[in-house]
Amino acid sequence: MNMATLKDVAAKVGVSITTVSRVLNDRGSISEKTKERVFQAMKELDYFPNEMARSLSNRNSHLLGLIVPYINHPFFGMLTDAVEQACYREGYKLLLCASGNSAQREKEHFSMLRANNVAGVMVCSRIEKAEGYLKSDFPLVSIERNIADVPSVSCDNYKGGVLAAQELAASGCKHVLLLGNRVKGHMMPAGLRYMGFEEECARLGLDSRNYYLNDEDLFAEGLPDNLTAIFEGSPQVDGVFATSDVLAAKLVTSLRGLKECPERLAVVGFDGVNISEYCDISTVAQPISQMGAFAVNTLIRRINGEMAPDRTVLPVNFLRRGSSGPGANALRR
Repeated sequence: MNMATLKDVAAKVGVSITTVSRVLNDRGSISEKTKERVFQAMKELDYFPNEMARSLSNRNSHLLGLIVPYINHPFFGMLTDAVEQACYREGYKLLLCASGNSAQREKEHFSMLRANNVAGVMVCSRIEKAEGYLKSDFPLVSIERNIADVPSVSCDNYKGGVLAAQELAASGCKHVLLLGNRVKGHMMPAGLRYMGFEEECARLGLDSRNYYLNDEDLFAEGLPDNLTAIFEGSPQVDGVFATSDVLAAKLVTSLRGLKECPERLAVVGFDGVNISEYCDISTVAQPISQMGAFAVNTLIRRINGEMAPDRTVLPVNFLRRGSSGPGANALRR
């Protein structure tokens, strides 16, 4: 069966091809009744516009690109879903790329998206020198990363660190540990959650220490091999701020499998993804749905030549579960 064409739609409605084209591109003065008839004919004929052809006429392909390090990481998976839903609401399609946290792949994906005529790109870059190829003359939005001359959307990471410290204090902890991935450079907003935690611990009089995993180990695969070093170096630790929910879940499940581990440990994660709920872990929740929507909205405004905020910082909120609070023990079996 041959695919329906613009000519078929026009013939069914009884109007010219030009009229159908104007309806699709929202140009000219066309009555609502005619628009309804055109869209109804498209539905009946199972006709889909050629987005590339439309982009040549209106200079907007209505295609957006998104580059994330991983698709199967809970945070980036939820963010991708939020971005896609926001794109759909705005009448855009999404091209998704995963860099595997590789600088070279990220650059290749960016070039590929531009070559495929996307109108703009959202990027969750974790490489140090992204400024070298993310040109500011092309519509871009950065998510959870500050890049010179590129609008960014992030959560209030500093406040999140403060909330984590306050919760461990409320849980009766005196010796706390920040467990996270090492953050490279000052452009990663996640470094602010470390700063917020450390400064609030100092204000509250908590004894705090840090232990960093490799910056690329976002799935905490190396954590089990580090457990001995973590707790031998800090034997009195009674509270942990794990700077991602994946890390918090890995910590709790790994410690529960050990014969020798702290008798009581309060644990707070960060992100607010599903794994924290499944493992009953308290967490500082990022507004992931809103972050995705703001990123799409900001990018579309840039595409349309409209004013867009240079930096958007959205509030976080704390979700207390069984791993923290007065008398709570994350290691309770």
